[in-house]
Amino acid sequence: MERVNKIYHSSRNFMFKYILAAFSNYHHDVEYYYLSRILGNGLCVSRGTAPVLNVTMALITLPTCKTFNLLLHKLFGRCSTRLLVHYLEKTKVLHLILGCSLLIVAIVHSVAHFVNIVNFIDNYDERYREINWANGPDDNVLRLLFATPTGFSGCIMLLTLAAMAYLARRSMRDRFYNSFFTSHHLFLVFYGMMFYHPLSNIIKHQTNVDKHKIMCDLVDNVTLHSNEDLLVLCEEPPQFSAGTKRAWIWPLVGLAIYLADISFRYLTSHSERYRVATVQTYAMAGHAIHLRLQFGRKAMVKIFPGQYVLLQCPAISTLEWHPFTITELSIEGRNDITLTIKVRGDWTEELYDRIVQREQCKRNLGGVDPYRRIEFLLDGPYPSVMSNMLDCKRILFVGAGVGITPFVTIMRLLLSSNVDQPARVHLVWIARNLETFLWFSDEIARLQEKFWSQNKPDRFWVKLYWTQNYDEHLLAECFGDMPSIKSRMHRGRPNWNDVFIDLVTLYPKKSVSVFSCGPKELTKEIRLKCKEYSKHGCKLSYFHEGFG
Repeated sequence: MERVNKIYHSSRNFMFKYILAAFSNYHHDVEYYYLSRILGNGLCVSRGTAPVLNVTMALITLPTCKTFNLLLHKLFGRCSTRLLVHYLEKTKVLHLILGCSLLIVAIVHSVAHFVNIVNFIDNYDERYREINWANGPDDNVLRLLFATPTGFSGCIMLLTLAAMAYLARRSMRDRFYNSFFTSHHLFLVFYGMMFYHPLSNIIKHQTNVDKHKIMCDLVDNVTLHSNEDLLVLCEEPPQFSAGTKRAWIWPLVGLAIYLADISFRYLTSHSERYRVATVQTYAMAGHAIHLRLQFGRKAMVKIFPGQYVLLQCPAISTLEWHPFTITELSIEGRNDITLTIKVRGDWTEELYDRIVQREQCKRNLGGVDPYRRIEFLLDGPYPSVMSNMLDCKRILFVGAGVGITPFVTIMRLLLSSNVDQPARVHLVWIARNLETFLWFSDEIARLQEKFWSQNKPDRFWVKLYWTQNYDEHLLAECFGDMPSIKSRMHRGRPNWNDVFIDLVTLYPKKSVSVFSCGPKELTKEIRLKCKEYSKHGCKLSYFHEGFG
């Protein structure tokens, strides 16, 4: 983590120094002397922020490229696992940071250009019409702003960026996902306008500074012709050029990688070779869905614990792809995967209703299914930070509700094989309703029994927390025959101080990997506890998985 923090701080310092250097360059560079005299600091700000915009646009698409990240995982996973896992954990955060940076810098850049427009008109000089964007001292600000390639494209870019940022807020994503998804593809308009933006060539530099030194225009003709040295320095009138523009290459690289990634994923997810068949679907207790999909290809699909897939149901929406963690891996002779989907939002609600309707009709018609099987398209599987769990010696996993799913494949792997790692497992599972614990209580009980029979009761430590409408009678009714589950059920939320005190007491001067999957508030709380209790002699490394 220290190494990652050093890289982050070094990058931040580099960007700060770069912006200052760019500002200074346009402020003092003799090639921009005449233009700077017209525009003042507006030139420095507008040109200093332009390269930042280009680099940000080149990077912002990379965290969203699933195939690109999968390639990084395969190429560098063994070289620097810690740094790679941190990158996979932060892809969403990185995309958000780059998006916010892009919006802020774009606003600063736009304000600077608006100031430039005013200065072009106010400081109009007939001698330097070549470098002045305005047609004269009476030119209209609105004409330059809306009726020129640079002004028009700049306004469109700022509007599309504002629309994407507004609809990308969590509240908007949750309530109007299709609006968020559609608006985010306005970035193609943004990139198109970006390539159109510099066509006005409003920023020009002097090309003959060796034959026309700065401030030669301030020398009168009498003085100039009476001094041979001045004649040499001011041999020619100033000449200007927009120069060759290469900044567009940076955004083009990022855009090309994104388009290649999305095209490859579309072709593979829709091809016959990668098609999946629905084997089993049914509604689960706690308003959830069990879904088992079988791959059409003969070759076994390699899937590792902690991986996730993107799922689309064309009958519901041909636009929406939703991420779900795989809860059961393929076994020999069965080339399939299992997903456990908690109903949250319109898409999962409609899927749940369709499955319930099919089940009711099958029961009413004596097992005959009158509906066609629900078809799905699958994209993946892809690695996540949870794929790192098998490489850790000691882990604490905290799951909230359906957030337990990344840990289920680890549980089932420990049940079906005798892997050495993780050597110690601590599980904290939090849920509002008792029905949620029914999903995987059997696996938890069986894993406890396995380690007890192997005389390793300390290898798997479990605490379950029922946070709402706690009922002793209902608990006894559901888990009366599973004392290992009932005895580990607690009322309310965990006392995190007690949990982490146990960790630092059990593992003094040792490392523990802490994983969590749940809401933002839970993530923030556990991250703070990891930082706090790492000071007590136990090294706590924190990882978080979240799709929201």
